[in-house]
Amino acid sequence: MSFSSGSSAGEGDPEVGFAKLQGEDFEYYMQTYSIILGRNSKRAEVDVDLTSLGGGMSISRKHARIFYDFSRRRFALEVLGKNGCLVEGVLHVPGTAPVKLDSQDLLQIGDKKFYFLLPSRSLFASVAAPRSQVAVPKPMPQSGRLVSRGEERIFWRGDGDEEERGEEEEEGVSKRLRRDSRDVGTSEKIATKSMKRSRANREADNYKLTLLEEKDVLSSVASVLSDRCRPGEWMPVAKLHTEMVERYGNIWHHGKVRRYLTSEDLPQRETEGTPWFGLSMLLRKYPEHFAINTRSKGSAITEFVSLLSLIS
Repeated sequence: MSFSSGSSAGEGDPEVGFAKLQGEDFEYYMQTYSIILGRNSKRAEVDVDLTSLGGGMSISRKHARIFYDFSRRRFALEVLGKNGCLVEGVLHVPGTAPVKLDSQDLLQIGDKKFYFLLPSRSLFASVAAPRSQVAVPKPMPQSGRLVSRGEERIFWRGDGDEEERGEEEEEGVSKRLRRDSRDVGTSEKIATKSMKRSRANREADNYKLTLLEEKDVLSSVASVLSDRCRPGEWMPVAKLHTEMVERYGNIWHHGKVRRYLTSEDLPQRETEGTPWFGLSMLLRKYPEHFAINTRSKGSAITEFVSLLSLIS
């Protein structure tokens, strides 16, 4: 995660993130799949403290959550605070379904207004998009301007989500099929190639998203182990699982919770009733970062984990 004042220009490498929140006097880069907006308290801190940014006293401790919905492949906003949130001028209150977020949507929480922006390039590309792809944000209601960070900027698009682009690709395929209706063989070849290309692109995107999700989980595990253990110490995987549930059970997307904190997506005969089975299997995939050890006492087998190196 990255948070900075919009009045300062960045130097060196541009900031990167899955999405960006842009206000008149601040910008925030999402570098995890889920963030909480609200106000800090003595008991807990949130990712974006809107009270410190002039959001007023109507903001709850946990007022809203912005997250990536893996099942629908889009970002969404879940309202948690009793005073609700405005998305493009429409009030949404707690208890309603999460609101789909498009690039350049104007959000208001309390007295704070800001834009939700998506990158003009792929989430996984390592270079900035050409300047011809820049989408100019809509003007803020108040005076002022949206501030960019430095000369080498990451530009943010306003052309909707991946699902909409997929529909445009399918519409393009249909048009080509109609033009070539006199030659059925040619049409079938075009359709087959387009479907294969679309399928390959989806599979590649899903693979990259899986790797990013695994890295996010591993970073969270490393954070817990760093807080609870000294270098070289071991923690029971069952205790690690309890810590992970307490810290991230209500923050992570429910799909990620099922995969790594409940093992509900795995066959019961494999998990043997251990809710941390998925988490344990993930840690075993990365022996360069985590060591797993087992100890037997009678018929009982206990797993332990130790952090070998931090996740870069």
